[in-house]
Amino acid sequence: MRGLALNLLLAVVWALFSGEVSSRELVVGFLVGFLIVLLFPRALGAERYLERSRGLASFVVFFLRELTVANVQVALMSLRRDPQLNPMIVAVPLRLQSELGLTLLAAAITLMPGTVAMGLSHDRRTLYAHAVGLPTAQAARDSIVKVEEELLRFLQPGSRSFRQGEVLT
Repeated sequence: MRGLALNLLLAVVWALFSGEVSSRELVVGFLVGFLIVLLFPRALGAERYLERSRGLASFVVFFLRELTVANVQVALMSLRRDPQLNPMIVAVPLRLQSELGLTLLAAAITLMPGTVAMGLSHDRRTLYAHAVGLPTAQAARDSIVKVEEELLRFLQPGSRSFRQGEVLT
């Protein structure tokens, strides 16, 4: 949070020094401020901010790529004469615990064609989702775990102990 506050402060200072407080000057100031924070992360105490920023950028790229692939797969499936929908409901154990993380995960998988978040268990440690077009329940779980891992990179930087393919019995 310290890095973000510093970055925003630098954006405002840039806009004030430029003599014009506009959205364009604030964006330019934010980018200049980000460059300064990027060049001197230890001196400014912004290592965590930069790690979260990289995680967020990685998640955005991952999400756009997965969204595109899922759209193409569902479009191709809909064009088949006899599509193999293979509908299923899967339970996925979660590592995300924050409200923000759970909300982002549910929104991300629901936005991707072929999967819909149905709900959480009472202890909020298991996500139930409906999926179509995937060959097995494990493939559906793996695709949701991939999204969760990308979210963990920016929501909980430093947590590198990602589990792969954990299955509920």
